[in-house]
Amino acid sequence: MQITPMGDTAMLAQVGGMADEANLRRTLSVARALAAEILPGVTDIVPAFTTVTVHYDPRQIPPGPGAPVARVAEWLRMTAAAARPDQLPPGREVEVPVCYGGEHGPDLATVALRAKLTETEVVKLHSGARYTVAAVGFSPGFPYLLGLPARLAMPRRATPRLRVPAGSVAIGGAQAGVYPFATPGGWQIVGRTSLRFFRPEARLPALLFPGDTVRFKPVTPAQWSQGQTRDSAPPFVEKKSAAADAGTIEVVRPGGLTTVQDLGRPGWQRVGVTPGGAMDRQAARVANILLGNADNAPVLESALTGPELRFHAETWIAVTGAEARGVAGWRPLRMAAGARLSLADLARGSHLYVAVAGGFAVSRVLGGSGTLLSAGLGGHGGRALRVGDRLSTGSTLLAGPFDRLKAGWGAAREFWTATGRPLDTVPTPGVVRPGPSEIVVRFVRGRRWGAFDETARTAFKSAAWRVGQQSDRMGLRLLGPALTAELPGELVSEGVAFGTVQVPPSGQPIVLMADRQTLGGYPKIAHVIAVDLPHLAQARPGDIVRFVEIPVAEAQAAAAEMENSLGLLRLAVASQLRS
Repeated sequence: MQITPMGDTAMLAQVGGMADEANLRRTLSVARALAAEILPGVTDIVPAFTTVTVHYDPRQIPPGPGAPVARVAEWLRMTAAAARPDQLPPGREVEVPVCYGGEHGPDLATVALRAKLTETEVVKLHSGARYTVAAVGFSPGFPYLLGLPARLAMPRRATPRLRVPAGSVAIGGAQAGVYPFATPGGWQIVGRTSLRFFRPEARLPALLFPGDTVRFKPVTPAQWSQGQTRDSAPPFVEKKSAAADAGTIEVVRPGGLTTVQDLGRPGWQRVGVTPGGAMDRQAARVANILLGNADNAPVLESALTGPELRFHAETWIAVTGAEARGVAGWRPLRMAAGARLSLADLARGSHLYVAVAGGFAVSRVLGGSGTLLSAGLGGHGGRALRVGDRLSTGSTLLAGPFDRLKAGWGAAREFWTATGRPLDTVPTPGVVRPGPSEIVVRFVRGRRWGAFDETARTAFKSAAWRVGQQSDRMGLRLLGPALTAELPGELVSEGVAFGTVQVPPSGQPIVLMADRQTLGGYPKIAHVIAVDLPHLAQARPGDIVRFVEIPVAEAQAAAAEMENSLGLLRLAVASQLRS
């Protein structure tokens, strides 16, 4: 078994070779053994085909010799050695009704033509096979299925569809799958099912888990319609509380993609739910710390343009991240009842955060409050904010006089000064060094680093990469010299992390960000270290990114130093608020 660090917060174990049933059993047995003897600090265990990805929080790993990465590797190696594939319990078998062809399967004729079969023969072959769930990823609840008859293996579409309907049953290469949500996709669609493959309101939100088996059952359009009514309705909609219409903060203008975010919802990557959360986690944490909130209290996040807000009751806020022109950032601000605040003009940075005393009062879904737009869950109804939305706040510690908060702010400044770290540079407040248009970030080699030739590796470390216009919460697309890799055919999908740098066939790297997929099949050349991700979160299209290589232990030491700095700030504010 080969173990490879994925940056400073994840590790990947290569359990098997070919993506087949035998290696899948070995992979699942390792994942089961790890879950049974889980190490404190491990947040996700994600089996996929022939690999197991372990995500962890270095701050929570038990103390011991060496860096946390060494202790995680030792636990993984020793625990995996005790895995017993022969004792793996059988998965469940799920029957999936499918209406093939027509409007529900627009690519059935194409598949039949390429396979030199009739459409009826394709349906018989496809529905006659027994499939095994090898991984769940791409989107929440999406199953990657082994067992597709070889004759039905099909290349992906040359041009992916911008919208694949929810429930679409598809073929991609030698695999089958089902799209739980309406998303873009490039697989060949042969039919559609009425079953809901992901229910965030359920105790176990996914219909399928790795190791389960699937059989497809052909149904008529009339039967499909009946099943659609029975199985798919009603869709998940978060209940709206009466307080939502009487919230103390009103959205006058929403700005650019303003959502409610927190620090993410770990624990569900094995069923395709990305942790998500704030793009610039340091900025979100500092905003909350300045107000005496928990680090993970919900905040507002805006991209490129901030919102305009009206306050219907007196409260306290803190604005961090990007610099809003005319607004004092990185300090507590008292907002009077009736006050109106515009954060629309961002002078520097791209992601702005607004925390409110007590945090924003939103429901928690799957353990998190952040908005996951791809699944329509979390935050304010699972969507971006709109004009007229009203937001309520939670209980607050800031009931004391204004002078007390001013004293807390003064004490915080004293702590930063005493440690030689001026508040406008630690933690990174959306102002990246060495200049506002050039960002230098540190990285750890990815496990496919050696697959790229010396020219590509040198280009990755020396080029001035430009941030592309298509960058978003899923990933930063970088433009520069094309990077090529020598790989033995198509790679099997495996776990990815916040900061993973993938290189698609175009050769232009993509740095995966907060709303990344949980699995990826492109070669991974590098991983940006956690403490530098806020720099990338504040990048704008056109900015320049440069990469500098460091070892994992150094990356974790840098993260520990940042935690110490945040701890000093927290103590400074708390000492005044609770005095």
